[in-house]
Amino acid sequence: MLLRGPPALASGRCPAISRRQAALHPAVRRPVVRAAAAASATDVGFGLSIADALALVDRTRALKESLPGLKADAVGVQRLPGDVGERVALVAGRDIRDKEAVMTIPEKLAITRVDAEAHDLVGALAAECSELTALTLWLVAERHRGAASQHAALLGTLPESTLTPLLWSDKELDELLTGSPVGAEARVRREALQKQWADLEPKLRADTAKFPPAAFSEQAFMRAFSVVCGHAAFLPAAGCFALLPLASLLGRTGNGNGCDLDFDPELNAVVVTTTRPYRAGSELLLNDGRPNGELVLATGSVQESNTADYLDWPASLVQADKYYMLKAQVLESMGFGPKENFPVYADRMPIQLLAYLRLARVADPGLMAKISFEKDIELSQMNEYEILQILMGDCRERLAVYPKSYEEDVKIAQQRDLNPRERIAVKLRLAERKILNATMDAVRRRLAPIRGIPTKTGAMVDPNSDFKEIFDTIESIPMAPIRALEGFMSWARGDQDPDWGKKPGQGQNRGPPRK
Repeated sequence: MLLRGPPALASGRCPAISRRQAALHPAVRRPVVRAAAAASATDVGFGLSIADALALVDRTRALKESLPGLKADAVGVQRLPGDVGERVALVAGRDIRDKEAVMTIPEKLAITRVDAEAHDLVGALAAECSELTALTLWLVAERHRGAASQHAALLGTLPESTLTPLLWSDKELDELLTGSPVGAEARVRREALQKQWADLEPKLRADTAKFPPAAFSEQAFMRAFSVVCGHAAFLPAAGCFALLPLASLLGRTGNGNGCDLDFDPELNAVVVTTTRPYRAGSELLLNDGRPNGELVLATGSVQESNTADYLDWPASLVQADKYYMLKAQVLESMGFGPKENFPVYADRMPIQLLAYLRLARVADPGLMAKISFEKDIELSQMNEYEILQILMGDCRERLAVYPKSYEEDVKIAQQRDLNPRERIAVKLRLAERKILNATMDAVRRRLAPIRGIPTKTGAMVDPNSDFKEIFDTIESIPMAPIRALEGFMSWARGDQDPDWGKKPGQGQNRGPPRK
């Protein structure tokens, strides 16, 4: 599978979803000729004009009303303001209770790999491909049929492509995602997708009458793949991905307050269930615990307040460490390797990353027994100082590769003339640097109580001791005259002479007696 996320079964089949008949219900086959033509003329997923948004609302409502067995009485379709232009969303049509099923989609309406392999045009090719590629071939083939497709109503509600960086040019990646780890990852995944197309192209070109190059092109394949990744839902109970009418239009949230979606074998249907109450008019979203970097690659979207957002942070043992093998064994016993990546969030310290770094940098093997990947336990002040400095340096290095400052990106995000890709890129950069800045602040707070730096003897010496002595001397200068006067008065009173004011022969220093 190209994009990281819920894993598909190795076979790519859905054991809980049976192979359906080639002919669907007549109501599903009803073509929406004008809707399909309108959908092919524009990217309906983002940056919509008012006219395009209204047309998409009409197509979505027509799809909802035309599907036999679909239960979605509590779901409404509504225009909402988007980052650029307008967008169309599914909302609560009335007040909805917690744990209420708001949408039930019969399995015969779900498009899975089974349908792709049974397709009369691309079935043989789909059977040789991965699950997502098989669904992509299905989508390309149905788009080729246009208004004649029995799924024209569904196609009319899907965008031509998404905003995923997989479709951006190298120039756009350089200009918009320099500094972001998503830029490099997008190139790697795009190259893998292009290789997939290179394997398919000779087979398609062997029969141009069946697979016209204009319809079965690399661009069409890439754009369809972005739609499949962005709109197909994974069904854990069935173990497969599915393109679902209406439900495929639900947005995503990583905050855990959206809806759950899965296949119900008893109902033989896909069910969307709320996890909290909804007021009428509130947007319905699917729970999706992926970070923004994965979301933008898979769906072409970024959540501004995604509590599931994190950055991958690499860590490794020092190969020159004389205790390398011992530490590697300790890590292996805990399920880790000599090189690991850890998630770093904006609102919490990465306990496992800290534990890994503590072990990697500890010099006393006797302290290894204190290592805990579940609790935040310091090994020694010297060790803690070292790993915090490493984290601080990593944060600074990662922030330095962004060409613009955080404040400059904030101003860019406020501009209204950004195109959709510029908008999504600046939102991603700000989200990434929010995590980096929060991590730096947390490291500073941990460093503040450590009043020392490591020395060769292993002791911690205050790094500001010399400066402290200088400032203490400077601060004492204005008080020097006062202290001199007080010293003179003390001498005049005899405070410093133990014999002052005593009778002869009573002092402590009486001297030898006279003869």
